[in-house]
Amino acid sequence: MKYFFILFIVFVTLSACQKNEIKEAFDCTNTIHFSNTKEYHDVLKHFKINIPKRWGTKLYYDEFQSELYSADTLKQLSETYIIDITWHQGELVFNSDFEQKVDQNLLTTEQLKTVRSGYGKFKDHSAYYNLSQGKKTDFDYRYLQIYVKYTTDEYYTFTSKIYGNELVSERLCESVSLFESISFIE
Repeated sequence: MKYFFILFIVFVTLSACQKNEIKEAFDCTNTIHFSNTKEYHDVLKHFKINIPKRWGTKLYYDEFQSELYSADTLKQLSETYIIDITWHQGELVFNSDFEQKVDQNLLTTEQLKTVRSGYGKFKDHSAYYNLSQGKKTDFDYRYLQIYVKYTTDEYYTFTSKIYGNELVSERLCESVSLFESISFIE
């Protein structure tokens, strides 16, 4: 009985240490706080998020999606990142076919190659992330996609486009931190 109890404690401890959060996949240990922000709601009222006021932000929607697109337009493209947050109406199934479709789409549409991908959790929801890399308009380019299954027929995509080679990890972690500040509206 004593050995069972010790084994149980070890198992619980190891399980608790493996949160498998998206930010951990990219070694983003610090939470970044943005100042002087404005709260944005998507048009169909599925989410809200605080974005720095000085950023250029656009909203878009149709009957199957609601999107927020934003970037710091005061900085050079190679010094900032462009984010896109979209709520989608539809089923999302995570499996090997899904992963192959993501990779194939990146290769054929964007001419990008996957650098890192995997599954994890995003705000207690099942998620898949993919970081790809290539060239775009003479810049080295990284493209982060995070797919989050919200309900059986709703999901979110979070994307970040990072141009250039300066402070790539920092901009990637800022993007993930900004994504994590989202509030889902039920």
